[in-house]
Amino acid sequence: MGLSDLEAAYQLLEEGDLRAALERAERAYRARPKDPRVRVFYGYLRHAATGEYEGLRLMDQGVRQAEDPEPYLALLRLYREEALPAHLLDLAAYGARKGLPSPGEEAVAWAEGVLAERGLPLGEGREAERLAYEGDFAGLERLCRKRLQPYTGYLLLLTRLERRQHSRARALGEELRQRFPDAFPARLGHLLGRFPQEGPGLAQEALPLLEVTPKDRLLARGLLLLALGIGEGRRASALDRAFQPPLREEDALLEKALGGRGSSLVPPVLFVPQPLSRRPLPPWAAELFRPWKEHLSPRELVRWGRPFMRAGWAPEGLWGEAQEAVDLLLALERGEKPFPPVKPLGELLGASPEEREVAETALFPEDLEALGRGAESLYGELYRLILDPSRDWREGRVRRLLGQGLPPGVRAALELRLLLQRDPMAPLSPPDLPEGAHWPEEFLFTWLLSLPPEPKVERAFFLLPSGAGNLGDWTYAYSLHILRLLEAKPWREAPLPQEGDLEAWVSRIPETVRELWFTQLALEGFVEIKDLLRAKRLKPLLEGLSPAAWGFLQRLVWQESLPLAGAEEAVEELEPLFLAFVGEGRVSLPPDLRRALRRAL
Repeated sequence: MGLSDLEAAYQLLEEGDLRAALERAERAYRARPKDPRVRVFYGYLRHAATGEYEGLRLMDQGVRQAEDPEPYLALLRLYREEALPAHLLDLAAYGARKGLPSPGEEAVAWAEGVLAERGLPLGEGREAERLAYEGDFAGLERLCRKRLQPYTGYLLLLTRLERRQHSRARALGEELRQRFPDAFPARLGHLLGRFPQEGPGLAQEALPLLEVTPKDRLLARGLLLLALGIGEGRRASALDRAFQPPLREEDALLEKALGGRGSSLVPPVLFVPQPLSRRPLPPWAAELFRPWKEHLSPRELVRWGRPFMRAGWAPEGLWGEAQEAVDLLLALERGEKPFPPVKPLGELLGASPEEREVAETALFPEDLEALGRGAESLYGELYRLILDPSRDWREGRVRRLLGQGLPPGVRAALELRLLLQRDPMAPLSPPDLPEGAHWPEEFLFTWLLSLPPEPKVERAFFLLPSGAGNLGDWTYAYSLHILRLLEAKPWREAPLPQEGDLEAWVSRIPETVRELWFTQLALEGFVEIKDLLRAKRLKPLLEGLSPAAWGFLQRLVWQESLPLAGAEEAVEELEPLFLAFVGEGRVSLPPDLRRALRRAL
């Protein structure tokens, strides 16, 4: 038991099936968790498939147990590729004690150079690398509270900036500059922390730092952001090219910011506040953001452009989904149907701007450590509830919050969630808010659950999620919305058209359901969507159909029009397969799908 799974995992990997290989290797690890061969191979597959640090940790444990040169050297190469110099030097020191080969002079020189630049001892350097690799924001906070260092403080500041905690980033930058005035990471962090308020006016102070080319990727990333911020696009491109792979490959927005042919944009992470923020914008911010209109997806436009639209900016020249996203957002801001009048929870509860910045950018309950607990901070307790990863709220906990004299909209939102927790399929109608009351925006998608699945509601689920503040509510409400639709099947309320009216047939299926079916098809075949148009991919999916559904689909493919009366059973079976394709933004049988189905049938 265990070793046979390991051998099977090897075989599956040779065949190119990483997913199946990982599943078999996991079975081997569960059976033999201390076997070094299993640890190394399972760790390797887990890292290759998911990029998780846990995969590297398991490999490291197995390599130190096995003392085998081959996996040892492979892990050293992986540490080099993943830019983990402290891990590389730590493992190399272990290997030297055990008589294992050296990673090579070039690798050692690189790792020692990066560690010297960071100014950290080996142990702290390894811990900082782990926290940065895992994106452990709360861990970085704890590490810096325990012992603030220029480099770890810089990492925390960069994380705060990328989470759009601008005031906290500035405060940390000031502290770093006061305590470590000559350290490069502290000087860089200080300027980055000031950028959201001061913008390109920092150019004169920033230029001397741009003469440095750091060996550390994260220091180089911050310097690249600063270069773009002050309009030094060529210097930013040079920093990008100094690393392999280039820094732009880690961030799609950074790649767009670097652009080509000498043009560049200022990354919005440097100056755009989080979407729920009501803080005034600096006068120069709108000018820096406007050129991004041409480069952002509709979702990105909502996420990054919302503070500017709230301040009166109306982007022009948009079309299609981008214009639809802007129209939905403006309707939400104005409280137009189907949306209620909304305000952020912090505004409704009178939280300070600093408290709101912490809460509205938090992703996990542990990110709320800066807020008080219990009676000390009702706001903090409500946000801990919102971020509860189980989504299964204890009723007593919610009842205690309801007894705290909450604003009407907040009370109504919590009561609606309690109702749905007791009965996810309970009939709903929009809550009746008193005159002048506002619904908390952190519960926007819970409100949408109470509405019929009209097109605006469906599009809102796709286009309006706008950051950490309502991510938890979106995750809960989106999945429940689909479950409620699949249970109710509102598209079955009217009989099927008599003359094969495909447009009428498809238009009944809510977009969220069609998207789910479409995604399920891709996952079932473990293929890209476009690959499902190949007959060899479609045929296995069709083989399980009943004879009635098979015959119905054949007629649909071969005839331009066909009677649909009496075909409810066949249609029901085909819905997740066929309508998913047709519902992908189209209301006719696409020629490529028709050809693929003909070959498959």
